Amino acid sequence: MNVSMIMSVVVTMIGFVYTLSTFLLPQARIGVPYEPKIFPAILGISLLILGTVLVVQEIRLLAKAKGPVTKASFIGEEQKNILFTLLNGLLYALLFDRIGYIFATFIFLNIQLFIFRGKKTWKSTLLISLIFSVVAFILFNTLMGVYLPKSPLGFM
Repeated sequence: MNVSMIMSVVVTMIGFVYTLSTFLLPQARIGVPYEPKIFPAILGISLLILGTVLVVQEIRLLAKAKGPVTKASFIGEEQKNILFTLLNGLLYALLFDRIGYIFATFIFLNIQLFIFRGKKTWKSTLLISLIFSVVAFILFNTLMGVYLPKSPLGFM
């Protein structure tokens, strides 16, 4: 089995378990009883359908393949990028409340852009990260009234 087939089966199983868990949620006591289940059910059913489609596509690809099937490596360039992105997301979650939205987002975006754009574009990466972090903070805090964590330094 190749990596794509394994991931397709995993997505299908997650979709199945998630959909099953959705229907086990308690009904709302106020308002429409089934309303809290709608979005999770849509998400679970979508995962189930997309996972099944991926499994069928992989089976068709394996059937068309003539000759020896080569095994894909688990640690290719895309897998490294995914792993670094997951670790960076974890770092972002850990830093978010401690150092505030702007600094945590600035660090997160710098690392993400470094992962996908490389180190040659470091000047534009710094500028993009800084502008996005500050503008998003101002938009959320002032215009939308969504208060994001401020830095321990007391500003933004």
